[in-house]
Amino acid sequence: MGKRLILVVTLTLGLLLLVFVCAGPHWTIEAKTKTPEPKIGLLDLNKVKKEAPHFIALEERAKANRQLLEEFTARVLAEHQQQIRALSPEDYGRSRELAVAAQARIDQKKQELAESYRQKEAAVFEELEAVVAHVAKKKKLDCILLKGGFQIGGEDVTDQVLKTWDKWGLTFWQRVKIFFGGKDPRPDPLAEVTAGEQ
Repeated sequence: MGKRLILVVTLTLGLLLLVFVCAGPHWTIEAKTKTPEPKIGLLDLNKVKKEAPHFIALEERAKANRQLLEEFTARVLAEHQQQIRALSPEDYGRSRELAVAAQARIDQKKQELAESYRQKEAAVFEELEAVVAHVAKKKKLDCILLKGGFQIGGEDVTDQVLKTWDKWGLTFWQRVKIFFGGKDPRPDPLAEVTAGEQ
């Protein structure tokens, strides 16, 4: 009876070992839960910068700021020249002082224009981030990468971002009004630039 019991236990253990070896990874939790591949979106930022009204307005703002700084610099330098001409020969030592003051005025104006531009640029990028996050959520994307590098696969969401941004901030009724030929109630970002130049 002892030999029979040892034989049955050995055969049972051998059979169980054979079942586990043959089943292998098919019985594991990892095999049963297949991880889905991540959904990746691609965004062509260069296209967005060329076509989105907010970025076009930013570019116009940069041009206007450069023009404004050139005009301001010319005016300050003309005033500086007049001040130098008005100096008597005994006061020529003050010319350096006047030059430093003129340069300080130009630098201050340059800094004011740069800060104003940075604030507007930050607001535009903040809104773009919100639009991209909305599109990613709507399309159930795990991430959005910038287009331009070497990539395989992914869904191009650039046009969807531009389309969504065009309607960003409108209520349902405002969209209905625009659809039936009404005017967009939001201020035109390009009009703000031309108004700021005056």
